[in-house]
Amino acid sequence: MSAPSATHLHPDVQAVLSNLDPATRDLPDARVLPPQAYCSDAFFEFEREAVFMHSWLCVGRVEQLPAAGDYIALTVAGESILVVRDTGGGVRAMSALCRHRGHPVAQNCSGNAKRFTCPYHRWTYDLEGRLVGAPHIVRQVPIETLKQEATLPPVRCEVWQGFVFVNFDDGAPPLAPTLSKLDPYFDGYPMHDMVAVLPRPQEAPVPWNWKILLENYIEPYHTEFVHPVIHDFAPSTGVVFDPWHPDDNAISRGVPFLAEGGGLTEAGWAAPASFPVIPTLSDRQKRQVAFCLLPPTMNLIFTPDMICWGVTYPESATSLRVSGGLFTHGGWLVPRATAELPDFDERAARLMEGSRQLGEQDTGVNVAMQAAKRSRHAPHGRLCYLEETLSQFNKWLSAKYRAQAARSGIG
Repeated sequence: MSAPSATHLHPDVQAVLSNLDPATRDLPDARVLPPQAYCSDAFFEFEREAVFMHSWLCVGRVEQLPAAGDYIALTVAGESILVVRDTGGGVRAMSALCRHRGHPVAQNCSGNAKRFTCPYHRWTYDLEGRLVGAPHIVRQVPIETLKQEATLPPVRCEVWQGFVFVNFDDGAPPLAPTLSKLDPYFDGYPMHDMVAVLPRPQEAPVPWNWKILLENYIEPYHTEFVHPVIHDFAPSTGVVFDPWHPDDNAISRGVPFLAEGGGLTEAGWAAPASFPVIPTLSDRQKRQVAFCLLPPTMNLIFTPDMICWGVTYPESATSLRVSGGLFTHGGWLVPRATAELPDFDERAARLMEGSRQLGEQDTGVNVAMQAAKRSRHAPHGRLCYLEETLSQFNKWLSAKYRAQAARSGIG
């Protein structure tokens, strides 16, 4: 496919769109994305619309919304939204912006409510987003007229494996079919009896582009060099990459352990795992770690003792957040029996120490990578066969970029 004409776009956006072809080639000819994709404010704004307004974005777990009226108010890709357990027991999402003048009815918080009231002029909405009250203005406009005009706009919402997703694109395909390739990874995990553990959010500056974080997560090429010793138990040379199809919203790979029953410990990847091995898993599942990316915001890690997930949201071209406010972006799924172990907290602390070490080692690499993208000598390098998932990610991204260019009438 030829690159779209971008004559009226910012030069940085033009530079990326006109140089996508090398990034979408198959290995061994695939190359990295153009550097402007990682450091340009103008391209980030293009990307916010191209990617984040037209993708399924994870916003939490159903366990965070156990009862009618439970809600999470958060900002996703610049949009203020409410995710609510409604009176019928369903989970729905809607814009949090009051239909009067746009002040959020709730912002970066969570809790339980029967109604949502805008703090600015006290317009009030029910759990389905319908207007139920508006002080004083009813003297000039009947409340029934206002109710027809002022409903909090719905945002598409789906629940998949207990994870809550939203999508600002009403025309996007349903989520679940695009994730079907991950079904085998869930086999053997007793999802009906898994407990979501939401660790305390750990705020930290993340001064690099969101794609740098995800690229580091999905490619195994760096692990033996950046994570010596603590990653030796899962050598990258054994990696198995799953095929990727353009309709997939998942990119995945499995890495065999050197022995059965491994997991993340205070010493890194090792055996025995921090928690008991789940007995219903297959022999293969007991001997590997699987990394799955659900772009653009979510990742899953399947180990013999648990499922770990994380969610990230970009704040700018050069920064992102991994948790925030009163809700947690990330956590663990463990069998109920594991969560009830008397020494669960001690085991969890050991696991978190291993996670801290891995993250600390990745931080220096990610900071250096971000700085390199601004150099006049920033490379457009060739990808290694151990970076097949980067090639897949580039193809996923490029499809989003080109679709946005087409929507904008470019091409």
